Amino acid sequence: MHRISWFIAIVAFVLAPLPFGSVDLIWIWIWTALLTASLLTANLSRVCSSDLWVVGPMGAVLLLLCALTVFQISPGVSDVLADPFWRIARDVAGVTEPNRISTTASVPWIAFGSCVLFVLALLRAYLLATDEKAARQVLRAIAYAGFAYAVYGILAHLLAPTTLLWRSKEYYLPYATGTFVNRNTAAAFWGSCSVLFLGRLAPIASDALLLAHRPHYSSFTDHPATLAVGVLTCLVATGMTGSRAGVLLTLLSLACLANLHLMQLRFQSRHYWLGAGAVTAATIVGFLVIGGNVIGRVGLFGLTDGQRAEVYRTSLKIMRGHELLGIGVGNFETAFPPYRPESLGSHGIWDKVHSTPLEMMISIGLPLGATICAIAAFFWARMLWGAFSRLRDRDIPATAASVFLLGVLHSCIDFSLQIAGFAVIFAAISGCGLAQSISTTRRPQRI
Repeated sequence: MHRISWFIAIVAFVLAPLPFGSVDLIWIWIWTALLTASLLTANLSRVCSSDLWVVGPMGAVLLLLCALTVFQISPGVSDVLADPFWRIARDVAGVTEPNRISTTASVPWIAFGSCVLFVLALLRAYLLATDEKAARQVLRAIAYAGFAYAVYGILAHLLAPTTLLWRSKEYYLPYATGTFVNRNTAAAFWGSCSVLFLGRLAPIASDALLLAHRPHYSSFTDHPATLAVGVLTCLVATGMTGSRAGVLLTLLSLACLANLHLMQLRFQSRHYWLGAGAVTAATIVGFLVIGGNVIGRVGLFGLTDGQRAEVYRTSLKIMRGHELLGIGVGNFETAFPPYRPESLGSHGIWDKVHSTPLEMMISIGLPLGATICAIAAFFWARMLWGAFSRLRDRDIPATAASVFLLGVLHSCIDFSLQIAGFAVIFAAISGCGLAQSISTTRRPQRI
């Protein structure tokens, strides 16, 4: 039963990016059902009391978010709490709808499904990764799935640039997007996979150098040449997206992981700074090699996007009067048009803020939004602590911390974590890093 449960979870993790990033609601239901079934049959033999520091906050936040969502769509709230659109609809259009906190009557409950899926993916990966061998299997499966998606993305862009799987490609024709519709999300996904490959390659390469002999590799997938091909392929695919933030943050995350590994080795100061200098030089060379499209776009548009800055300012206006309870999960698309500034003209469809933390604050209010941000910071700190405190398997929390850095920073200026296909991958990697940040000595022995 446990092996079937493991297989179901892996299927959900590796296939989530396939159907156009799982943006359609049907796929969110499918992955939620699969992960729920896998979770109900999970092996809990290696769970310990220290896991409450991770599972507790996740469960508490999900319950609070569920209660808030129900409250947001509940009818008959006072005029003080209600969104003024309901009063305007009654006065102008003559509708008989009662007051609600939410801008819409049902969207928050539908959008809540994505939140449930994210927590399920994080929790299922966490429980799997309480065993070090299972954690490596999860990360290896995700990495090589990302490699397969990268190969497809490169070949599809070169041979059939106007197609996206079995559909016609309508957006981002000059760039590779793989199975995703949005090239920025594809860049974050492939960048995360390149970090996974480097996370496994770095300790193997350093062991070979320090031991001064050829080590034995348990499988073809762990051979340095194979891992190097994986890193390079995912980096090439990332560069072909032309995503400025995606390429830059990928290189930043790779440099972060390399430095974490160097510090873990506890070299002498001279050796560390030599290694850090080599990492910096490799990052610059990597940007020049894979960032041709990005360099052109930076020269043409600069590093910042004026339209996004305008949307951010408008979003802060929408938040006024909704600081405590928000406008409802998933309601930005409905709430934005009345506030849309003239400077944006008629160009662009702004169904998201292009900043997940900012949209979260607007949707659920500042108190709960700030709480989630604080928990995210705590999780990242915990992974970093595991990377330094563990005596063995430190590469797993270090790799997850680097991917976490990439995903969170990218979501601050885009909506990659709001795309289920990437959110599931991100949650699974984070769950592995969090589980392996706890020392093996605290867990029960394998049965």
